[in-house]
Amino acid sequence: MYQKKNSQRYLSPSRLTIKNANNELHWIASRPVFLEPLCYNNKVKRETSIMKRLKKFLYWSATSVLLLALMLFALIYWSMRPTRGIPIKKYAVPRAALLIIDIQEDYTGPQAKKRYHDGDRIVRVSNTLLAQAQKKGLTVVYIKNVIDNPIMSFFTDGINAPGSPGTDMDHRLIKVPMAITLSKNRPDAFSNPELDAYLAEKQISQLLITGLDGAYCVNATARGALNRRYKVTLFQDGIATESSKSIEKLARKWGEAGAQVKAGSEISP
Repeated sequence: MYQKKNSQRYLSPSRLTIKNANNELHWIASRPVFLEPLCYNNKVKRETSIMKRLKKFLYWSATSVLLLALMLFALIYWSMRPTRGIPIKKYAVPRAALLIIDIQEDYTGPQAKKRYHDGDRIVRVSNTLLAQAQKKGLTVVYIKNVIDNPIMSFFTDGINAPGSPGTDMDHRLIKVPMAITLSKNRPDAFSNPELDAYLAEKQISQLLITGLDGAYCVNATARGALNRRYKVTLFQDGIATESSKSIEKLARKWGEAGAQVKAGSEISP
């Protein structure tokens, strides 16, 4: 189709032709064509096109990651907020209920996925409270956390997955007859409307709280209860946290919010 001159850079115009629409041959140049710059320009154009596509890919990837992070942050922020509800009624005979929050196999059991270093103490104190509640005839509610959101489940490594053994309450806890177990998928146990309904049915006006985690689920549930005007008592020795906040600091905040914080594990008459 073409012949070489002194260098591979040139093509002979007498041999370089193209065909028009009528399939006729036409010359395309009257002097030697310098081939290398044409190839170089095409290469530059290809590389430029690839770079543009790569920049677009990186831009949209970064944007997607940022949006996902913002959505996750918004989800966590929303889930951490204590709920609000209708203020409880004034009962002629006020009753108390003991809430055991998130003392589950995944946190305190022998095969715990996220073991609390104070887990054994929390179980021991909670059992002392459960024994007293049973003796006094108090209402008992076991609250367990269930992470059914796939995004949250991914970031928590499957802890508290629906139906998993680790989601069950710690097997060492005393099982009080007639007590119920309710699930929640947010820190505040009142996010499950069944808790509100059950406490109203039992005419409960005071809540005694023990469990995990002091900075999250216990805190949110206590504040959700205060928002409904329950009288709230938290047993400091029966509460643990793995957060950067100390139980002492959390206890001060609970007191400022209107809750009673007690040391030890004795339920007052």
